[in-house]
Amino acid sequence: MIVLDTNVISELQGRTHSERILNWLDGYDVETLFLTTIAVAEMRYGLELLDDGRRKATLIADFNRIESEFAGRILGFSPSAANRHGLLAAQRRKAGRPMETKDAMIAAICLANGGTLATRNTRDFEGLDLKLVNPFEDG
Repeated sequence: MIVLDTNVISELQGRTHSERILNWLDGYDVETLFLTTIAVAEMRYGLELLDDGRRKATLIADFNRIESEFAGRILGFSPSAANRHGLLAAQRRKAGRPMETKDAMIAAICLANGGTLATRNTRDFEGLDLKLVNPFEDG
């Protein structure tokens, strides 16, 4: 199971999709690719902040398509994820490396579901017992 972080999802929108990310995704069966409700919320928030116009409309249409394509493969913030979030967020804060709440929630969802997180921001997730892959760098 590969869980796509927000920065990977955003590469699938707009007129100029990232060929690198599309090629990387082609290496996986679509059934193994997942989103989180947290990433969906981040994407929607960013889109709604854009000024009204053609660009916003295009990006929203692209995101709606992506969300539809991932129907049944969007992982939520379950009680198991909530407990993992509390544990890992507290551990990171005690270690002097606090995480943004949304990142800790995404990490917890991945851990609760046994997923590998695909993200550009691997440093944000270091020190967790979480499998990471960086599709922006990895072959």
